[in-house]
Amino acid sequence: MYDIFGKRLPKFPPKYYLAMTESMAEERRVTLEQYLQGVVSDSVISGSDVFITGLKKFQLETFKLPCIKVVLKVYLPDGRQVNVDSKTSDSAERVLEAALYTLNVSRELVEYFGLFITHKDSEGAYSVVKKIAPFEIPFITIWHINDDSYQIDIRKWYTTPTTDAMLMGCGGAIDLLYAQAVQELEMNWSRPTEQQTEMLKELIKAENKVKFLETMQQVEHYSYQKLNPGVTDYPNCNTVATVSMGNNEMYCSLQTSDNRTEIISVHVSKMTRCHVPLHQPEKTMDQQECKLCLIDGQVPKFISILTKQQPENTMDQQECKLCFIDGQVPKLISIRTKQAFLLSKWIKKMLSEQPLPCVKENLEIQDNITSSNILSRNPKKIDVACGIKDPIYTSLRECDSSDLYDDNQ
Repeated sequence: MYDIFGKRLPKFPPKYYLAMTESMAEERRVTLEQYLQGVVSDSVISGSDVFITGLKKFQLETFKLPCIKVVLKVYLPDGRQVNVDSKTSDSAERVLEAALYTLNVSRELVEYFGLFITHKDSEGAYSVVKKIAPFEIPFITIWHINDDSYQIDIRKWYTTPTTDAMLMGCGGAIDLLYAQAVQELEMNWSRPTEQQTEMLKELIKAENKVKFLETMQQVEHYSYQKLNPGVTDYPNCNTVATVSMGNNEMYCSLQTSDNRTEIISVHVSKMTRCHVPLHQPEKTMDQQECKLCLIDGQVPKFISILTKQQPENTMDQQECKLCFIDGQVPKLISIRTKQAFLLSKWIKKMLSEQPLPCVKENLEIQDNITSSNILSRNPKKIDVACGIKDPIYTSLRECDSSDLYDDNQ
């Protein structure tokens, strides 16, 4: 890779040729983590064919799986199953394209959908666990989990509800949007009024999918991604927190021990950092933690949210740190959850969908169009870094190290 990308690659951490002490081993682990995060945060490198091919080879060699033909089960939000003829080595991008082709979704609309790992517990509660990265191998991901309560779902991959309009000319896409909208309505992820509820029920009964989706545009929290309930230390200990993300905001409902409800709503343009540490040896709780930085007047606040892990879960726990600005002082929130990577990705996806004139007011845009883009699968992709005066709160990137070091890699 150095021959191809040269000085674009971060400097590789030096090796220790003698026996390492515990502190030396920890230091090297941290520097290697920083190196890998730097590599994957560069959209030119992470989007190149040589990088993706190398990762696929690494996954196959790690799990020692032969390249053979398989039928991969992919599910829709309404429970329907699509059997995709594929190989054990096929990437998520390839599997998604094949599944959408079967569903008569136009090839030009593939970018609006993604493959997700979802979970349904013994009581039927549904949750989205993570998004499968385009270069990830879905067969290995679901095989490694080895739990029938997990499956691969096709879901839309955008956060702005008005984007639905761009897909309304394709019948296959309408079917997918309708199935997901009905599912989220039934799970109470969206919050219609009583009048809207009655109207939506009539439209479902009449199977008027287009009118149903048009009506959903007016429903509060339509197209939001909702996380499992958790626990936070803000505003006080043992506060129950429910986080939802969508339509350019993070919405957090806090239920305190004295039964008071407090709402935190933060626009994505105020967010400055989102980070998931790769190694957390001191975390022993059966949860993942995500840290957020917020601002309250002139005083910074650190908030830790612990979300409950599904029982007998085989997936690793991770911490997600989020920072956002309100005024001149940062607030910090830390969430520990099995959905940490999903939270991180969703926030960065919201940022990437911001209109350019709006983004310019708060962000510095750096276009990475160089000669190296010849090797990139996405040459027009840009890195987005926040233009905050304080250097501590910088660089919220769309490309995340969680793509490499996710729950099942």
